[in-house]
Amino acid sequence: MELHRAGGGDRKLALVGLVYGVASFIVGGLCAALGGWVVAVIVWLPGAFFFLLGLIVMLGSLRPFRIAVSDTGLVVRSEGHRFAGPWTQVDGISIERAGTPPVSRSVLVLWVTDDAPMRHAASFPPGGNGRKGHVIAELENIRETQTEVAALLRRYAGDRFRSLS
Repeated sequence: MELHRAGGGDRKLALVGLVYGVASFIVGGLCAALGGWVVAVIVWLPGAFFFLLGLIVMLGSLRPFRIAVSDTGLVVRSEGHRFAGPWTQVDGISIERAGTPPVSRSVLVLWVTDDAPMRHAASFPPGGNGRKGHVIAELENIRETQTEVAALLRRYAGDRFRSLS
């Protein structure tokens, strides 16, 4: 089973920024051609800002995302993390609360064994065993509900799954 990235609102918002930027470049170009350089610059500045913002959001939404769980193991490609291995390389996986209220959020945290290859250093505060975990996804960015994610992980990860939130 796989978890899926939520929505597509980011791409729609990015497209609006890109279209607004291109349109403002065209309108600004017409103003410059007619001799209105001040108006052209006034139109180009916000157009450039929204175009760059749209480009950044679009590139961010195209980042790879895959969290697949099965009886044999776990595959993660998310938030820059890469992991593909059997459950024996997983010390634990849990749903945790990160941050302090009112800006706290639920995150999916992976703890791997020492010999498991991970691309980034662990960053989540140490658990009961003193080891840090890897935040592999924020639950608000996953289409499935927290209850569905918990049920899926309980089914496949067994006693490695802990819902501490």
